[in-house]
Amino acid sequence: MRTAPAPARTAPARQAPVAAAPPPAEVGRARVSEERLVLDDEAPVTTITAAQREGGTLRILLQWQRQVTSGGLQRSTDVHLGCLWETQDRHRGTVQSLGDLLMAPGYGARQVLRLGPRSEEAGEELLVDGHHVDVLRRMVLFVYAAHDAAPDFAALAPHLTLRRRDGGRLQAWAQGAPPGSRTCALVSVHNVGGDLVVRRENEFFPGPQAEVAEAFGFDDLDWGPGGTTPRTA
Repeated sequence: MRTAPAPARTAPARQAPVAAAPPPAEVGRARVSEERLVLDDEAPVTTITAAQREGGTLRILLQWQRQVTSGGLQRSTDVHLGCLWETQDRHRGTVQSLGDLLMAPGYGARQVLRLGPRSEEAGEELLVDGHHVDVLRRMVLFVYAAHDAAPDFAALAPHLTLRRRDGGRLQAWAQGAPPGSRTCALVSVHNVGGDLVVRRENEFFPGPQAEVAEAFGFDDLDWGPGGTTPRTA
């Protein structure tokens, strides 16, 4: 008696290969493909070596979330970039648009720090001359309001991006502002043996720029009325 042949076995359908998900970006460590490093409370410090910043220009850009009206029109904001600077021979000063303090300190015919124009779309950028950055001992980069009213830090989410000469980026966000904060010391940069040690500070103040200066050891600056603009000689 003949038995019916067993049904032919069909090969299982082949599934299309699934692309592996990219590994999540680690705070404090950059993906090689992105060359981006984000500083936060858990990993607040990194170093830009002398080779990474040699020559060229170090670009420091402040950006924020654009604000629009219910009709879709752009609203003006009141967040600005400032920089307290100290040279190796302990001269100190401020670069900020308020008061037209747009460049300093001098190095011959050049200025080591130059503040560019501000716009709601592009932000506000500070250019650091990489050829003469060794003149500086340290910088404190801060965000401030030009008027008395406190900015809405939560909605604006201001953040700094430091672009190295080799294309790498360092980023730091202002986060957790107490109610009524007018200024934020966001990042400090220290010249250590030619390397630039970058530290996220994220320290908020209820008052103007003079409070940031005093907290970070720039208390010898002579501030004008209101503590927003230092007097110059």
